[in-house]
Amino acid sequence: MWVVAVFDLPTHTKIQRKRYAGFRKLLLHNGFSMMQFSVYVRNMPTMQQAQAIIKQLGPQTPPQGKCAFMLITDKQYGLTKNFYGPAMRQEKIPKKYEQLILFDE
Repeated sequence: MWVVAVFDLPTHTKIQRKRYAGFRKLLLHNGFSMMQFSVYVRNMPTMQQAQAIIKQLGPQTPPQGKCAFMLITDKQYGLTKNFYGPAMRQEKIPKKYEQLILFDE
């Protein structure tokens, strides 16, 4: 089970930027990884654990902010297609199989 956190937080004032950074750090501290700006993902072993993390983190959304948590299965997440614009193509993007290397000779 994958939990996808999608949020939109105001960043007009110094306090709003601090709240944004705090919420982002909260997600990272709780095992989420950044997929894109304001889009974070985390794999959870069970639906119950996914619902528990949502129940814990949802109420901590900063004032004037919006956050949606979506639940998707491993199979659905596996169907994700990523596309990169010309500027990103020039950067070194790791190949998928490199993630599976456990021991390198």
